Amino acid sequence: MSIKAPQHKPHYIGFVATSIDGRISLSHHHPPEWTSKEDWTFFQSSLSRMDAVVVGRNTYNAVADRLRKRHTYVLSHRPDTLTRRGMVTFVNPATVDLPTLLKDYHNVAVLGGGSVYDFMAEHGLLNELFVTVEPLIFGRGKEMFSGGTKTIQTQLLSVRKLNKNGTLLLHYKINPGVT
Repeated sequence: MSIKAPQHKPHYIGFVATSIDGRISLSHHHPPEWTSKEDWTFFQSSLSRMDAVVVGRNTYNAVADRLRKRHTYVLSHRPDTLTRRGMVTFVNPATVDLPTLLKDYHNVAVLGGGSVYDFMAEHGLLNELFVTVEPLIFGRGKEMFSGGTKTIQTQLLSVRKLNKNGTLLLHYKINPGVT
């Protein structure tokens, strides 16, 4: 009799930088160049420990040069099937089983945008979320979460002040139950 080893499930960790009013960028094609150097240091250090990255098409287009050397999965409604270009895979989550595709990774970074955070959370593919709140008010731009249909419960694990300007790093656990 053979004993089958238990399969691990990837651990999905979201990273988002936002203004006080919950905006993650000023437009679809504007990377968050407004974040503090302390946030950038935290983000790069965290990303170096990730096995793969999940990102939306607009976010990928804005920072493609930084993600080409990583196992990157770009969520988009454009491809009908899986499309690979080097280490980058374009995926339509409506036609591809994303959990099966990512099953061999241990730590998966979720980098957004708003509809990606919603999709991952609503499908149980977000275990933790790091939110850097920069002391800015945009009054316009892309929202942190957009298009969701469920309320996702979280638990605050920690709050850390990153600099004297008041940049905060919030760390949340995503509770599996949604309402």
